[in-house]
Amino acid sequence: MGSEQDASARNDSRHSHIGIRLGCRVGEAWQHIEANAWNEVGFNFYSDQDIPGSVLEFRRGLTRFAGTVAWRAINTDDAAVLAALVNALIYRRANEVVASNAALHKRLIKLVRTPGLLEQKRALLSSLGVALGDAQVVAMVEQRKREQPMFHYGVKVDSDAWRVIVADALQLSSVVISMEKWSGAIVGT
Repeated sequence: MGSEQDASARNDSRHSHIGIRLGCRVGEAWQHIEANAWNEVGFNFYSDQDIPGSVLEFRRGLTRFAGTVAWRAINTDDAAVLAALVNALIYRRANEVVASNAALHKRLIKLVRTPGLLEQKRALLSSLGVALGDAQVVAMVEQRKREQPMFHYGVKVDSDAWRVIVADALQLSSVVISMEKWSGAIVGT
């Protein structure tokens, strides 16, 4: 039986309206991840690596905290796999222009680190000479799922550092939402 805290964690509001970028220690290296469906007691994330262990180390800036893996699964979400493929293609293009066009390289790397925007990223790839038709996308996703599965992790966190990160993210998002509503009201008048 799970504890009362475990049950409340599943019922607490989870947030994905803004991403929380974190580092996750994998061996001696740090892998960039995006916390999804997050709240004060945990989050989930995707990785292209099978990360061993039941306790993982995370960081945001200089702040470090630990989380316990509550569950892990091989991801079968085609949209997440496609997003990873598109980002990998943009990253490859960015590396091709690093010497000849540093400004473009920087913009492409920033785009790779921006979650979502799949259609815009596909349009950008097309403008860079990498047009991806729907049939090609389906084939690429299926091949990637066979050759390099993505892993999905659920992490439980009991850390004051994580709670501060969540509070900061909620405060920032409320400011952004308020500004959007305010600017919408001005434009609408």
